[in-house]
Amino acid sequence: MKRRTILASTAAALAAPGLARAQGADWPGNRQVRIVITYPPGGTSDFVARLYAQQLGKQTGGNFIVENRSGGGGVVGWTNVVRSANDGTTLLLTDNSLATAPPLYPNLGFDVMTDFTPVSLLLDYPTVFVVPGNSPARSLRDYVEMVRGKPADQNFYGSMGAGSSPHLYTEYLQDIAGIRMTHVPYRGMGPAFADLLAGRVGLLIAAPATVMGAVRDGRARAIAIGTTHGRIPLLPDVPTAKEQSFDFTYSFWYGMLGPKGMNPALVTRIKAELDKVLATPEVRERFVQQGATPVAGDGDALRAVMQSDLARWSEVIRVKGITIQN
Repeated sequence: MKRRTILASTAAALAAPGLARAQGADWPGNRQVRIVITYPPGGTSDFVARLYAQQLGKQTGGNFIVENRSGGGGVVGWTNVVRSANDGTTLLLTDNSLATAPPLYPNLGFDVMTDFTPVSLLLDYPTVFVVPGNSPARSLRDYVEMVRGKPADQNFYGSMGAGSSPHLYTEYLQDIAGIRMTHVPYRGMGPAFADLLAGRVGLLIAAPATVMGAVRDGRARAIAIGTTHGRIPLLPDVPTAKEQSFDFTYSFWYGMLGPKGMNPALVTRIKAELDKVLATPEVRERFVQQGATPVAGDGDALRAVMQSDLARWSEVIRVKGITIQN
């Protein structure tokens, strides 16, 4: 090897640690950062993403925007992030749905466990079972008794898409309750909830942030909470599903990821800013008011949750023959 080549290689190696630190330290710098979500405006993902974008902009002086890339059950948005530069200018704010994508999309085109860089587990929202405000059901037990024994095509439930967490959760509810209903998939929780309020569907499992306004003004009624931690302060009079003899404890988690191969120093920098968001009292209080439990786990915690969900719900999807069409 020529002396000049050796010197160049040595200089590059010596510069690498400093470059890594710089790549982390100057984030976001003067670059615009996209926070991609896979749902249209109006749902919990949109609320969480916009609150993070607003606060990150305040903290860093950077320019953060939320991109609603809905379509294809999430594939459009996920693929966009996978194909983006791994320099911190594109991030994905996702819920559970990413972890259940592989069994639903055999030709997904990427690996959810290797083609993203997990950055942080952010929040955990309990599930809220809601019915229209004029429904005769005052509890989950009431609802189950009301629909039990009736044909599936007489009872409809909504979700934010085939194979989404609300879809899988309601399928699980039907199994443990011994009832059958017909699934109506929507492109996001906002449209699904709008149809519940209009009476077109009779049940929805959603995060508190999506439904609380309508619950407060009587347009919707919360009939159960799915959580491992007991009743939630936001809805203290609403019993858990477990209190009503239904072994349902599933929730919605939210996490932040980037494209694969992100520099560890950059990941550390972004994680530190995300932690600062949750440490800000007014932001933390807004999330708590929406029913969320701040988590702030690291990338390893997010990866573990994704692996667990992938294993658990892949089996449900396989056994029930769930596809993106049903």
